[in-house]
Amino acid sequence: MYGNKVGRKIQDRKYANDRIYTPEKVAKMMINMCEIQKEDRVLDPSRGGGVFYNNLPECNKDWCEIDEGIDFFDYDKEVDIVLGNPPYSLWSKWLNKTTELNPKKICYIFNVANFTPKRIENLKNAGYGVKIIKLMKIDWWYSFSLLILFEKGYNSDNIHFKSIRQTVMCENCGKSRCGRGFKGKSFNKCPLA
Repeated sequence: MYGNKVGRKIQDRKYANDRIYTPEKVAKMMINMCEIQKEDRVLDPSRGGGVFYNNLPECNKDWCEIDEGIDFFDYDKEVDIVLGNPPYSLWSKWLNKTTELNPKKICYIFNVANFTPKRIENLKNAGYGVKIIKLMKIDWWYSFSLLILFEKGYNSDNIHFKSIRQTVMCENCGKSRCGRGFKGKSFNKCPLA
Protein backbone atom coordinates (compact mmCIF):
# COMPACT_ATOMS: atom_id res chain seq x y z
CA MET A 1 0.00 0.00 0.00
CA TYR A 2 1.26 3.44 -0.80
CA GLY A 3 0.13 7.02 -0.67
CA ASN A 4 1.54 10.47 -0.06
CA LYS A 5 4.05 10.36 2.75
CA VAL A 6 5.62 12.81 5.11
CA GLY A 7 8.80 11.34 6.54
CA ARG A 8 7.81 7.73 7.12
CA LYS A 9 4.16 8.40 7.97
CA ILE A 10 1.22 8.47 5.64
CA GLN A 11 -0.58 11.76 5.46
CA ASP A 12 -3.74 11.91 3.35
CA ARG A 13 -4.11 9.21 0.73
CA LYS A 14 -4.44 10.89 -2.63
CA TYR A 15 -5.26 7.63 -4.42
CA ALA A 16 -7.74 5.39 -2.60
CA ASN A 17 -7.21 2.68 -5.23
CA ASP A 18 -3.68 2.15 -3.95
CA ARG A 19 -5.17 0.37 -0.94
CA ILE A 20 -7.00 -2.59 -2.41
CA TYR A 21 -6.25 -5.97 -0.85
CA THR A 22 -5.79 -9.05 -3.00
CA PRO A 23 -8.12 -12.02 -2.41
CA GLU A 24 -6.26 -14.94 -0.81
CA LYS A 25 -7.24 -17.26 -3.66
CA VAL A 26 -5.54 -14.93 -6.16
CA ALA A 27 -2.43 -14.48 -4.00
CA LYS A 28 -2.05 -18.27 -3.75
CA MET A 29 -2.38 -18.60 -7.55
CA MET A 30 0.42 -16.07 -8.00
CA ILE A 31 2.61 -17.77 -5.41
CA ASN A 32 2.14 -21.08 -7.27
CA MET A 33 3.01 -19.40 -10.58
CA CYS A 34 6.43 -18.46 -9.12
CA GLU A 35 7.44 -22.04 -8.25
CA ILE A 36 9.22 -20.80 -5.12
CA GLN A 37 12.05 -22.96 -3.80
CA LYS A 38 13.22 -23.18 -0.19
CA GLU A 39 16.47 -21.30 -0.98
CA ASP A 40 14.72 -18.43 -2.84
CA ARG A 41 14.79 -14.92 -1.40
CA VAL A 42 11.25 -13.56 -1.91
CA LEU A 43 10.11 -9.96 -1.41
CA ASP A 44 6.53 -8.78 -0.90
CA PRO A 45 7.10 -5.07 -1.66
CA SER A 46 3.70 -3.81 -0.43
CA ARG A 47 2.62 -6.24 2.28
CA GLY A 48 -0.64 -4.55 3.30
CA GLY A 49 -2.71 -7.20 5.08
CA GLY A 50 -0.09 -9.88 4.42
CA VAL A 51 -1.99 -12.12 2.00
CA PHE A 52 1.15 -12.80 -0.08
CA TYR A 53 3.72 -12.79 2.72
CA ASN A 54 1.65 -14.99 5.06
CA ASN A 55 1.00 -17.61 2.35
CA LEU A 56 4.55 -17.98 1.06
CA PRO A 57 6.01 -21.48 1.34
CA GLU A 58 9.16 -22.04 3.37
CA CYS A 59 11.78 -19.67 1.90
CA ASN A 60 13.81 -16.59 2.79
CA LYS A 61 11.07 -13.98 2.80
CA ASP A 62 11.05 -10.23 3.37
CA TRP A 63 8.53 -7.41 3.05
CA CYS A 64 8.07 -3.68 2.72
CA GLU A 65 5.04 -1.68 3.84
CA ILE A 66 4.98 2.11 3.80
CA ASP A 67 2.30 2.19 6.53
CA GLU A 68 4.81 0.41 8.80
CA GLY A 69 7.73 2.67 7.86
CA ILE A 70 9.49 0.29 5.46
CA ASP A 71 9.58 2.00 2.06
CA PHE A 72 10.02 -0.21 -1.01
CA PHE A 73 11.86 2.62 -2.76
CA ASP A 74 14.57 2.43 -0.07
CA TYR A 75 14.93 -1.37 -0.32
CA ASP A 76 18.36 -2.53 -1.48
CA LYS A 77 18.75 -6.20 -0.54
CA GLU A 78 19.32 -8.99 -3.04
CA VAL A 79 16.17 -10.94 -3.97
CA ASP A 80 15.26 -13.78 -6.33
CA ILE A 81 11.52 -13.13 -6.60
CA VAL A 82 9.38 -10.02 -6.15
CA LEU A 83 5.65 -10.66 -5.96
CA GLY A 84 2.55 -8.74 -4.97
CA ASN A 85 -0.07 -6.16 -5.85
CA PRO A 86 1.62 -2.76 -6.28
CA PRO A 87 -0.10 0.62 -5.97
CA TYR A 88 -1.47 1.45 -9.39
CA SER A 89 -0.74 5.19 -9.14
CA LEU A 90 2.99 4.39 -9.01
CA TRP A 91 3.20 1.67 -11.68
CA SER A 92 6.06 2.99 -13.81
CA LYS A 93 8.18 4.06 -10.86
CA TRP A 94 7.38 0.76 -9.11
CA LEU A 95 8.41 -1.36 -12.08
CA ASN A 96 11.66 0.62 -12.45
CA LYS A 97 12.51 0.01 -8.79
CA THR A 98 11.62 -3.68 -9.13
CA THR A 99 13.95 -4.16 -12.11
CA GLU A 100 16.74 -2.28 -10.25
CA LEU A 101 16.63 -5.08 -7.66
CA ASN A 102 17.35 -7.49 -10.54
CA PRO A 103 15.28 -10.47 -9.32
CA LYS A 104 15.05 -13.66 -11.36
CA LYS A 105 11.25 -13.46 -11.34
CA ILE A 106 8.64 -10.71 -10.97
CA CYS A 107 4.97 -11.58 -10.44
CA TYR A 108 2.46 -8.73 -10.25
CA ILE A 109 -1.25 -8.11 -10.74
CA PHE A 110 -1.95 -5.65 -13.53
CA ASN A 111 -5.24 -3.99 -14.28
CA VAL A 112 -5.61 -4.37 -18.05
CA ALA A 113 -5.22 -0.58 -18.47
CA ASN A 114 -1.86 -0.66 -16.64
CA PHE A 115 -0.27 -3.32 -18.84
CA THR A 116 0.92 -0.80 -21.44
CA PRO A 117 3.30 -1.26 -24.38
CA LYS A 118 5.79 1.18 -22.79
CA ARG A 119 5.88 -0.78 -19.53
CA ILE A 120 6.25 -4.07 -21.41
CA GLU A 121 9.10 -2.56 -23.44
CA ASN A 122 10.82 -1.25 -20.27
CA LEU A 123 10.66 -4.71 -18.71
CA LYS A 124 11.95 -6.28 -21.92
CA ASN A 125 14.83 -3.76 -22.03
CA ALA A 126 15.67 -4.74 -18.44
CA GLY A 127 15.96 -8.36 -19.61
CA TYR A 128 12.55 -9.73 -18.58
CA GLY A 129 10.17 -11.79 -20.67
CA VAL A 130 6.56 -12.68 -19.96
CA LYS A 131 6.42 -16.36 -18.99
CA ILE A 132 2.79 -16.71 -17.82
CA ILE A 133 -0.28 -14.51 -18.11
CA LYS A 134 -3.55 -15.37 -16.39
CA LEU A 135 -6.59 -13.25 -17.18
CA MET A 136 -9.27 -13.16 -14.52
CA LYS A 137 -12.15 -11.13 -13.16
CA ILE A 138 -12.21 -10.20 -9.50
CA ASP A 139 -15.85 -9.30 -8.97
CA TRP A 140 -15.45 -6.05 -7.04
CA TRP A 141 -12.40 -4.68 -8.93
CA TYR A 142 -12.78 -2.23 -11.81
CA SER A 143 -12.00 -4.46 -14.75
CA PHE A 144 -10.23 -7.62 -15.73
CA SER A 145 -6.92 -8.30 -14.05
CA LEU A 146 -3.78 -9.90 -15.42
CA LEU A 147 -1.62 -12.06 -13.18
CA ILE A 148 1.76 -11.90 -14.90
CA LEU A 149 4.99 -13.74 -14.22
CA PHE A 150 8.09 -12.16 -15.77
CA GLU A 151 11.34 -14.07 -15.78
CA LYS A 152 14.85 -12.72 -16.33
CA GLY A 153 16.19 -13.93 -19.69
CA TYR A 154 12.94 -15.64 -20.67
CA ASN A 155 12.04 -15.66 -24.37
CA SER A 156 8.53 -14.16 -24.51
CA ASP A 157 7.89 -15.81 -27.87
CA ASN A 158 6.75 -18.83 -25.82
CA ILE A 159 4.23 -17.09 -23.57
CA HIS A 160 1.86 -19.39 -21.72
CA PHE A 161 -1.49 -17.57 -21.66
CA LYS A 162 -4.28 -18.91 -19.52
CA SER A 163 -7.69 -17.32 -19.29
CA ILE A 164 -9.52 -18.14 -16.10
CA ARG A 165 -13.23 -17.95 -16.82
CA GLN A 166 -14.12 -18.08 -13.17
CA THR A 167 -15.01 -14.83 -11.44
CA VAL A 168 -13.58 -14.48 -7.95
CA MET A 169 -16.56 -13.78 -5.68
CA CYS A 170 -16.48 -11.95 -2.38
CA GLU A 171 -14.70 -14.23 0.10
CA ASN A 172 -16.80 -12.90 2.97
CA CYS A 173 -20.36 -13.38 1.69
CA GLY A 174 -19.71 -15.56 -1.38
CA LYS A 175 -21.97 -13.43 -3.54
CA SER A 176 -21.45 -11.61 -6.79
CA ARG A 177 -22.07 -7.88 -6.76
CA CYS A 178 -22.57 -7.64 -3.00
CA GLY A 179 -21.80 -3.93 -3.27
CA ARG A 180 -18.14 -4.18 -2.28
CA GLY A 181 -16.11 -1.51 -4.04
CA PHE A 182 -19.14 0.14 -5.64
CA LYS A 183 -20.55 3.64 -5.11
CA GLY A 184 -17.80 4.68 -2.71
CA LYS A 185 -17.92 1.51 -0.57
CA SER A 186 -14.67 -0.09 0.60
CA PHE A 187 -12.90 -2.52 -1.70
CA ASN A 188 -11.64 -4.38 1.34
CA LYS A 189 -14.85 -4.88 3.37
CA CYS A 190 -18.01 -6.71 2.43
CA PRO A 191 -21.11 -4.59 3.16
CA LEU A 192 -23.13 -7.79 3.79
CA ALA A 193 -20.73 -9.48 6.22
